[in-house]
Amino acid sequence: VAIAGGTVIAEVAIWHAIDLTRRLRRALPSRFGRTVRFYVVAAALLPRGILMGVRRATDDLPESRHAQLALAHVSINLLGWVGITVVGYLVTLWPTMLHTQVAPTAERAARRALPVLAVSVLVLTGGALLGSRPLAVVGVAGYLAGLCVIGAPRFGEARRRPPTTFAALSVLAAVAWFAGCIVALGLILALSPNWEEAAETADRLGLPLLLGFAAQLLVGALSFLVPVVLGGGPSTARATNRMLNRLMVPRLALLNVALVLALAPAPAPDGIRAVSTLIAGLTLAAFLPLVVGAVLIARRSGAEPSRPTQPSTAS
Repeated sequence: VAIAGGTVIAEVAIWHAIDLTRRLRRALPSRFGRTVRFYVVAAALLPRGILMGVRRATDDLPESRHAQLALAHVSINLLGWVGITVVGYLVTLWPTMLHTQVAPTAERAARRALPVLAVSVLVLTGGALLGSRPLAVVGVAGYLAGLCVIGAPRFGEARRRPPTTFAALSVLAAVAWFAGCIVALGLILALSPNWEEAAETADRLGLPLLLGFAAQLLVGALSFLVPVVLGGGPSTARATNRMLNRLMVPRLALLNVALVLALAPAPAPDGIRAVSTLIAGLTLAAFLPLVVGAVLIARRSGAEPSRPTQPSTAS
């Protein structure tokens, strides 16, 4: 069953990468058309991560080998499939959220960062598969260097127009969690005495990656995109944005402080970690009634949902 499921997902990922490549070649030239290559590279990495996950499903592996495959599987899927997709998307989404111009160096930084990120993911997973923790640490360091290259223009855009909305601040917090988890992974690989302990310690990064990074990023992006899709005039857009920005500071503070408490070291009571995780989840779920409120506002104003036009370029 694991092999069958993994094969289907890998085939879809390959199909996705081929389709994007074909569309990119047919599209008219665009300044940020190159960012599509981030999605192609991410999709090309996913089947390798699936292969490692399927291999883990067997019961005949030594404990250390299972730990190595676990770290390689999670690294290539999270840093490759998810991470490279996200940083490529933020090249254009972040300045749009800030209502500012894209930094002049953004295109060059994206072009330079993509090979660094992709090679670093391969080095990290290769180090895990070969049982070389120093090589894996080099991969983590290279990935952080790639993030710095592509993140420098994003920092300049934020300095020029600081984030003030829930959407932008949520995405900023999510990226901070992502970078923090990568630093933590590098320290775990460098300081753990063996692969088993490294894999066990790295499991604790699952919560911040799931709630702090992935879920918070999704909520932030949707908080920006939902008013755009709902459409309507300027007054409707302001009203729907106000709805989605309600209790902005308490929501952000409660979520991220709760996540910090949920990561408290072992001496902390299990009840505190469990309650903190529940609070973080409920804070994220508060986005759903706000979306319903935004939809109702748009309907009362008679706004028609926006429909995407036929794409004419790769971007």
